Amino acid sequence: MNPTEPVLTQEHKELLYLISRLTDSLNCPTTWVKETPLQALIFYAIRKGLFNEYDYAPISSSFLGQGRKFVNISKEGEDDLGDLREMGLLETIRLSSTKHDYITGYRPTIESRKHLSQFENEVKTRIDNLFVCPECNKPTFDLVIDVEKSGFIMNCKSCTYQEDIPLVEPEDVSYSTKAYFFKTLGKHKNLTEDNK
Repeated sequence: MNPTEPVLTQEHKELLYLISRLTDSLNCPTTWVKETPLQALIFYAIRKGLFNEYDYAPISSSFLGQGRKFVNISKEGEDDLGDLREMGLLETIRLSSTKHDYITGYRPTIESRKHLSQFENEVKTRIDNLFVCPECNKPTFDLVIDVEKSGFIMNCKSCTYQEDIPLVEPEDVSYSTKAYFFKTLGKHKNLTEDNK
C-alpha cells in the first residue's frame, strides 16, 4: 500500500459510493447532489442499518428554503464528508438561493474513480439495497422531495409503495436521571431551618 494513499473506513466507502450512485459520476461527471437530500438519505440509511458508526440528532438548520427547523443530522456523516474532501475524493460547490440560503452540493472527483472501482461488492450491495423497494423487490426505489409537506419520501416507481423519511421529526428517547450532589455541598451541614 502506498503511504500517500488515503485509508478509507467502511463508512467512508459507503458514503462515497452513495454519492457516486446519486450523481452517476461515471456517466455524468457534471451532476451534483445537494446537501439536504444527502442528509435525508444518510438518515434513512442509518435507520436501515448502514453507516454503523453513525448516529443522528436533531439540530436547528435551514431547511428547504422554509426557515429553520430541527433536522435529524449525522455529525459523523458531516465529518466523513469533510474527510473525503481532504483526501481529494470529493468536490463541493456552494451556491446561494433566491432566498439567500446557501446550498452545498457534492460529487466525487476523478481521483475517486480508482477507489470506487476497488470497493468490495459488499459495500456496493449495501448501498444499492437502499434503492430496492421492500414491497416489489425492484431497484426502482428513489428519493422524492415532497415540497408541500416539506419532507422526503422513498417512492417506488414500479408499485407506488412509499416510505416517509421523518427527517424533521425529533424522536422521543427514554432516559432516567439521578440527582447528584457534589461532596463539597455536605460541608455546610450546620444550616438552620431559617436558612433552608
